[in-house]
Amino acid sequence: MKTKQLLLRVVLCTTLLLTSFTYAKTWRVNNQSNFDGASTFGDNFGGTPSYPVFKEIEQAVTYPNVVAGDTLHVEGSIAVYANADITKQLVIIGPGYFLTENPNVSNNTLDAKIERIYFKSGSENSQIIGMNVITQGSSFSGKIYVNVNGITIKRCRIARNIEFARELVDVYILQNFFSNNYNTNALNIDGSSFFVPPQEIVFNNNICQKRLIWSGNWGMGTITECNNNVFDGPVNELSLEFNTGSFQNNILKAAGIVANINSGTNNNVQYNTVSNATVFEGTLGNVYVPNMVNLFIDEGRTTDGAYQLKASSTYNETGSDGAERGAFGGVAVSNRYNLSGLGAIPVIYRVATPGVSEADTGLSVTLKARTNN
Repeated sequence: MKTKQLLLRVVLCTTLLLTSFTYAKTWRVNNQSNFDGASTFGDNFGGTPSYPVFKEIEQAVTYPNVVAGDTLHVEGSIAVYANADITKQLVIIGPGYFLTENPNVSNNTLDAKIERIYFKSGSENSQIIGMNVITQGSSFSGKIYVNVNGITIKRCRIARNIEFARELVDVYILQNFFSNNYNTNALNIDGSSFFVPPQEIVFNNNICQKRLIWSGNWGMGTITECNNNVFDGPVNELSLEFNTGSFQNNILKAAGIVANINSGTNNNVQYNTVSNATVFEGTLGNVYVPNMVNLFIDEGRTTDGAYQLKASSTYNETGSDGAERGAFGGVAVSNRYNLSGLGAIPVIYRVATPGVSEADTGLSVTLKARTNN
C-alpha cells in the first residue's frame, strides 16, 4: 500500500511540474492503464473521469476533451504502443531512449516504443519528441509518416526513416538519433509517381547512422538547412547527396564517407569535419581527421554519448558560429542534441525513501529531478 501511495505521489508531482510549463492541458498515456472510456478511466494509474490516463495514443487523440494545442505525455512501458493516427495539433512527448545507458535520465528506465505514427489532416504544426520508433519485422514499421505541413520531429530514435507525402512545407527534423539497425535512407517518399518533394526541410543536430540521399528516386528535393549533424554511415560509399542552402558544422565520421552536396559544387559548404581527405577539400573551415578516435570521447561512452567530442582534441575546432561542431554543438543550448532524447520537461531520475517505522505518521520521500533544455 505504501509503495502505491509513493508512486501516486511521484506521478502527481510530475504532473504538476508538467502543467506548470503550459497553459494547455497535459494528458497522460500509459498502455498499462485500464482505461475503457466507459467505466474505467485509468484509475489504476491515478486517472479519473475528468482526467483519464489513456491506454493508447489514438484514444487520447479521439477523446473530445483533448483539443488542439494540448500535450500527450506518453509514459514508458514494457509493451509497445499501438500505431497511431494523429488528427489534431498536439505535442507528443515520450521519456526518451537509451535510458539504461545514460545517467540521470529516468527513474524507471522504460521508454515509449511505437512502430508507426501517422501525422494526418488536422495535425498540422504538431510535434513529436522523445519517442522510440522501432521495427518488429514489417518494412512499414520503424517509420514516422508525415502527410501534413509544419511537423516537428525532435529527439526521437528512428529505426528506419521519415516518410513524406507530396507537396509539403516546413518539416523540422531536429536532434534525433537515426539508428543503423536497418540499411535504409533517413528520408523517404510515399512512392507516388507524381511525388513533389517537401519544401523547407530543416535537418539539424541529428546523429545519423544512415544514408541521407535526397535526389533521384529518393526525392529530388532541397534540404533548406543541414547543420551540426554527425553522419556515421555507411562506410566507403555515397552516404550524402542533396542540394541545400546551408551545410555547416557537420562531422562526417564514418571512414571514407563520400558526399555529393549541391551537385558536387560544394556551394554553401563550410566548417565541416571529415574522415575522408578528398571530401569538401578546399572549402572554408574544412578539417580532415585521419582517425576519428582522436576526436570523440573515450570514456563514459554510451550509444549516443559516444558522439560527444573530446574537449582537448586538437581536431575539435569551432564551427562557423564559434561553437562546437557536430550534434552537441551550436550556440543555443536548446538546439543541441540531448542525451537519450529527453524533452524540455522536468525529469525525476531518482525516488528514495528510508521506509517507515511504527512511530512514523507519514512516508519520507526524496526526489531528485532536473529540467532539460
